[in-house]
Amino acid sequence: MDVAIFGAGIAGLMTAITLRAQGHNCSVYERSRRAHDAGMGFILLPEAIAGLDQLGVQLIGDCSGIPLERYLCRIAHGDILYQQAMPPGSRSFRRYDLIAALGKAFGTMQSVQFDASLKHLEFGAGGRIKAARLSSGEVVTADLFIAADGTHSRARRELFPDWPTRPARVTEIVGIVRSRDIIRWAGHDLNKFHAAEGGLAFGVLPVDQEHIVWFLQFDSTSFPLSSGAEGNNEAWRVHAQKLTRGWANPIPHLLAMTDPSQVHLWRPIDADLVPTFYQQNLVLIGDAAHPLSPFTSQGVSSAIADAMVLANALETCTKNENGHLALALASYSNQRYRQCVPYLSKGRELTQKFLAPLSPNSCWLPLAI
Repeated sequence: MDVAIFGAGIAGLMTAITLRAQGHNCSVYERSRRAHDAGMGFILLPEAIAGLDQLGVQLIGDCSGIPLERYLCRIAHGDILYQQAMPPGSRSFRRYDLIAALGKAFGTMQSVQFDASLKHLEFGAGGRIKAARLSSGEVVTADLFIAADGTHSRARRELFPDWPTRPARVTEIVGIVRSRDIIRWAGHDLNKFHAAEGGLAFGVLPVDQEHIVWFLQFDSTSFPLSSGAEGNNEAWRVHAQKLTRGWANPIPHLLAMTDPSQVHLWRPIDADLVPTFYQQNLVLIGDAAHPLSPFTSQGVSSAIADAMVLANALETCTKNENGHLALALASYSNQRYRQCVPYLSKGRELTQKFLAPLSPNSCWLPLAI
């Protein structure tokens, strides 16, 4: 089966690995190499790591990440207010490293076509996709189209043009720094500093033996970006410095040594799950299917689960003489929809806790499990 996958992030590459292992011909299209190489970090839970290992994705050497032991909730001046053990087997990773491991497992990144994002879907009878038109002008045909094109998925908007979405109230500024000194300070812990009034926090996450990812989460209603900050990496860093002025080390040091080109702004959306994750020969995976709150720390793990469930559904379809592609996609959609509903609810609950004033009774592990 010829498969066209839009998005070469974790969801897209994972799907390409699983389906190519079943003998399908997978072509992957990615919007930009810069976005593909962005140095974000994240937490993976044990079941996601086991799934990667099962598929031959080698998380070893430079791609082994950091074992996480504790979550430390701190006040802005550094004192620990609350601590909790992380789920055993949890690890943090640099996005760049996981993409590299996925690329190696995929075999070759030459089959990834960059500067080619999905622009338009051409629908045929019964809602079946006849072709996809890319930003490069290329027209792609395939037996199965897979949209792994992220939170603002073009494919999801074309399937559900009137589905309501709104910007999430909490925005994130994220950066990455190379510092062995701060790595030693962080150890194997996720540290998060909180403002007493709520709605503002600064996280410090070690992602390998040299790199720290930091993230500033802020209530965009109470702490809005300046009007000239759109598309301005340095303005985002300055905003982080302004909101955390007087906060404990290593925050000032981290922000001072951060290269502005390594600072990114993330505006999550708040939306209910769309009614279904597929239509005929088109399927949504990862953030394209179910954009989740960053407070769940489940985005990457959910993308990995999507790829594995989709592959299992398609394998069953292939083995069944009466198998039908749409039935396989329906099976995937139903299973993953049920599994993602609790994450959506938990993300909204954790957002409300984040916005409330900080107290020992309101501390929580920023992870939906």
